Amino acid sequence: MHRTPSADKDGTNKDQSTPASTASGATAPKGEILNPHGSEHDQLRLLRDRLAAQSGVVTHLGRTLLAAGASAYLVKFSMARLANAVGIEAQHSQVTFSEIVTSVYAHGTFRTESHEQRAFGTNAARLDDLRLFVRSLKPGLLVEDAQQRIDEIIHRKPPYPAVINCLASGVACAGFCFLNRGGLVECSVVAIAALCGQILRRAMLKRHANHFGVWMLCGLLASLIYMGISQALLLSGLLSVGHPQGIISAVLFLVPGFPLVTAILDLVRMDFLAGISRMTYVLMLVISAGISVWMVATIFQWHIDPPAAFPVAGIALYLLQFICSMVASFGFAVLFSIRPHVAICAALVAGFANVGRLFLVAQGMLPQAAVGLAALTIGIVAHFISRLSGFRFSRTSLTVPAVVIMIPGVPLYAAITHLSNGDIPQASAALVQVFFVILSIGVGLAISRMLTDPDWRIDRDTAQPQMLEKTGWNDGNRRFQMR
Repeated sequence: MHRTPSADKDGTNKDQSTPASTASGATAPKGEILNPHGSEHDQLRLLRDRLAAQSGVVTHLGRTLLAAGASAYLVKFSMARLANAVGIEAQHSQVTFSEIVTSVYAHGTFRTESHEQRAFGTNAARLDDLRLFVRSLKPGLLVEDAQQRIDEIIHRKPPYPAVINCLASGVACAGFCFLNRGGLVECSVVAIAALCGQILRRAMLKRHANHFGVWMLCGLLASLIYMGISQALLLSGLLSVGHPQGIISAVLFLVPGFPLVTAILDLVRMDFLAGISRMTYVLMLVISAGISVWMVATIFQWHIDPPAAFPVAGIALYLLQFICSMVASFGFAVLFSIRPHVAICAALVAGFANVGRLFLVAQGMLPQAAVGLAALTIGIVAHFISRLSGFRFSRTSLTVPAVVIMIPGVPLYAAITHLSNGDIPQASAALVQVFFVILSIGVGLAISRMLTDPDWRIDRDTAQPQMLEKTGWNDGNRRFQMR
């Protein structure tokens, strides 16, 4: 039975923390005295101090996962298992995009902590390392050992140096540009503009600048560079016509694909606080970058709608679409810090799925139906690849780079520009297209998860360590997949 906190004379609670485990890492059984020669007050203080350490390491894991871009489900799932491993009897948490509130219970008392998480980003390599750490947990783990292992993961070097990360941005946007019917000139200039924009973004984020300001300035820089190079080539006579359509492809590295997919998965799991707040963050970033494109396009009177047809046709078109899909997917995987071997698998999946989607659209299928089918295929294939790897490859790392190239970034930014110019019919048509395509991606991924993962078919409470232990989460069986 839990002890009700009583208040001191000054109004503060006497009992606001859960007694944690003893120095050996396991909680003392009920009724056992930690120090038979100590007073009851000393015994309670030791329990409280140990519980503070247990609660602290559980919250530390949750904050690290959240900072790396994990979904609310993964954060709560992992915190519950670590709480069980270090000896906490019960643990409940509430996770949003920027906050974690967790309560832990043991031996009739409790401790509640609230933390604000201001580090927003994506680090898929860290997510995979933390996922493997949680998968290896067993009851009786020392708090100090858990803290040390989490810190070791945090301090590991990123899988790519800064130069590769910036080059990947340019390459990914160039591939995206061709998929948006751009030609050789557009793709080349887009690569340069996106490279410069990513360099600025890395420099500003390193100094903890406001994300909305960062996205606006990087979008402005990339747009201006694209426009400047295109105009210079036109004035020099190297080009006979301008190529304004690629200006949106130059800022597609700013599309927050990982948070967008994670927000969709949060909403499907009915983690509405996390899903809605994360989706709001995504929309604000897109609007910030879209304003930059609108400013440049308006000042220089450039039209931003993509060409109606691809520059090539036939077998060559499908071959180039396959190559550019792989290139764009791999480039975004590098931006998300996904390790090379996982990124290559994701790129191959993206190449086949995206070419199939484009083929179906060319044959008359509705774009949203083709996208939903492609997302469903990607999710199922990612499950089998993850399973063949012994679940060392997470489904998220395999899925997000493959589906992010299907997010309609060009219609999205074009809609913002048309809306700003007062062209309501064109803006409405583009926004409706964007809405249904993104909705189809979410539906396809959700169905694939429910088909392949029993934890998505049955709505379990992730905050019950006792129940989770009964499912065999720590014995390495097939039910513990945590993808």
